[in-house]
Amino acid sequence: MPDENPKSFPVKYVLYSHYGHLDEKDFNLWNDGQSMEVRELPGIRFLISRFPALLNLLTAQDEDGDFEGLVVLFYALGLPEVFDGIAEEEEKPNKDALITKHIKLHFADVVQKCVDKELEQDYEMRRRIRFVTALDLFDIFARVKSVEADNLRWWFIGQTEEIHYDTPKIVEAIVRLRLLGNGVPVFRLDWDVLFSSEEVKKPVLDLGLLDAVKRCLKAYRLRLEEPSVATFLFSASYASGKLVVSPPSPPNEDFNDWRGAFATRVFPALPTDKGLIKEVRARTLTWEEYAQKAFREPLGNPPSVPLGEQFARRFYGFDGPGKLSCKKPAGIVQFGAHPLVSVISGAFFCMSDGAILDLPPFSNFSLNVSWIDDHLKYSLHRELRHFTSVDLELSDRELSYAKIENVEVDKARGRIGNLPEYVLNRYLPSLLWGTMLDAWINTNALIKFRTNDLSDDQKKDLRRITPEQGSGAVFPKALQRAAETGKFPFGDRYRLRKQLIKKGLARITEVRRLWASLTDGTHETFASIWARGEKEVRNAFIPRDFFSDEEYKRLTDQGVEPDIPKRALGIALDTHWDDEITEETQLNPDLRGDFDQVIEDTLQYVEWTIHWPGIVRIIRSIEQGTIPTDMSWRPKS
Repeated sequence: MPDENPKSFPVKYVLYSHYGHLDEKDFNLWNDGQSMEVRELPGIRFLISRFPALLNLLTAQDEDGDFEGLVVLFYALGLPEVFDGIAEEEEKPNKDALITKHIKLHFADVVQKCVDKELEQDYEMRRRIRFVTALDLFDIFARVKSVEADNLRWWFIGQTEEIHYDTPKIVEAIVRLRLLGNGVPVFRLDWDVLFSSEEVKKPVLDLGLLDAVKRCLKAYRLRLEEPSVATFLFSASYASGKLVVSPPSPPNEDFNDWRGAFATRVFPALPTDKGLIKEVRARTLTWEEYAQKAFREPLGNPPSVPLGEQFARRFYGFDGPGKLSCKKPAGIVQFGAHPLVSVISGAFFCMSDGAILDLPPFSNFSLNVSWIDDHLKYSLHRELRHFTSVDLELSDRELSYAKIENVEVDKARGRIGNLPEYVLNRYLPSLLWGTMLDAWINTNALIKFRTNDLSDDQKKDLRRITPEQGSGAVFPKALQRAAETGKFPFGDRYRLRKQLIKKGLARITEVRRLWASLTDGTHETFASIWARGEKEVRNAFIPRDFFSDEEYKRLTDQGVEPDIPKRALGIALDTHWDDEITEETQLNPDLRGDFDQVIEDTLQYVEWTIHWPGIVRIIRSIEQGTIPTDMSWRPKS
């Protein structure tokens, strides 16, 4: 039954998630012409099975009070077609015509109608669970046509035919912008955090997130009420507490605990074991089983810390076995996100009103770039002096932490079907680009630490390297100038490009040397063979390792001789791993094109930032209650 007073709608928080569980898989099943009902497609069936548990969470009450909320789930399939359609239409863009023209948008429309039908069976469920597709964005951005529609695609998606994991954050930005002034926080979660249980045989009525909701709500309120805290970003953690062991307890040998503990994935630290790889080729072992066994390989007599864990701790930059701590910059801490204290985009990520107004989403990058929407975004805000200016002693206060204490959430990371292809051809390149942006934004790794984790000497070093006014890093310095002047002239763009190239190649050199050393002299890792180059990669793997049996057969039947993907062959093909890289031509040719694209997207982000206030006005100008993401939107009773 609808409320007697439909305007009364208690909401204390909003959850936002990109529901990526059905993006391509369900579409392919449906598009293949199979007679499967839309509701029975795996991703849709999984989602519908979770609606009762979602409603329980969003209407929760306990001894601490009422914790009503709503959730916005975004289904991104067809997003490029929406922006292309808006830009291409000479007259007023027509949504029905786009649905007819593009099969992916037709499927998005079918999915939305199916999900809405399920939600309409319960009024409370319908008004608290908002399922949004790319078609809902059409109604918002079609009005941009007369302003800068041609740039919409690049700003929101980048120069790519595919969307990447950070792209759906544009809908989160819309949700946040529409809620400005309401005092209601938006918490972003990865879909596999929101639905961390894959069990679908019986209804799951408890998502296990209420305690995290309460703690994050408290953290949000404390920051709003503290005058010394202005713009802020914070998040919870993934479940890294499982990795902490105390002697005489045995070391943690469970690969699954490491897999889901941090935003930066552990796969590059896996040993490359030739014996186990032969078992995978013989189909007596899957790549998933390979990862489990290679990680737990005993070392020493008697066995001490397993080999995989030793490499993992070095990869992340941890001090030693049995605990999680970083006393100095090392491993990923040196060149990227500090795994213990950096904000995580998919674990109750929250930002203040000022943060969403000051900078647009990092959605314009054409490639997957690690940390693009959390650590790097946080660092950029910090370097632009958006956070409250406090001295080092005051910054020890917990309210200034990016990652709030004692709030962990589980993440149901999927199993990897083809480990070499994923790690060498996809994940390590995306990680490399993340380390490069880190070099452009952060001048020194010490700034990533909490002050109370630093020694007195490190604190002195940090004071010495931190400029009193403005950032010393090349990217935020140029971005600040553009924001102040409202323009980005060719001369500034040219100078910034040269700086990005020089700084980027220097960082790639450093990272290649670090990853090449991730070995004990006998055992190599995925990271070390990729850093050392083609010879080491081909010594560890053969072309067939990078393809499924079906893919390999299809290629050979077509007369194609499969080979290892070029990106998987290493950072630089014709130089020693310890050589300095000073020219783009030294890079792997496939990575060279990606290197240029990351630089171009970074330059375009400056333009994006200049135009962001205009996009904010457009989004805010739409009457409240007319967009399904609005708190005041009501379903038809």
